[in-house]
Amino acid sequence: MPGISKTVVSLKPGKMEDVTKFLDEKAGEINQLAGGLGFAVAVTGEDELTIIGLYEASQNARDAGDKVQKLFAEMAPFVAAPPNREVFSGAWFPAR
Repeated sequence: MPGISKTVVSLKPGKMEDVTKFLDEKAGEINQLAGGLGFAVAVTGEDELTIIGLYEASQNARDAGDKVQKLFAEMAPFVAAPPNREVFSGAWFPAR
């Protein structure tokens, strides 16, 4: 079954533009995660992002945890608290 990760990131005030640039720069690296199918970023609050990752299987999402944590460590200057990442089994429905 496909895997879906959900990570809520609380940002320091005024850091939205900085973290958006960071994620844009890291998009290629993120998309190279084993079993990864892609990711999306939603602005879910004034200083909050929710990152959704899509994986071929839930195990791929769990296996990506160490690499994802390293990326989050690089985001430390922008975040107000450690990101909260959860992994779920689910389904995704591509438009094409």
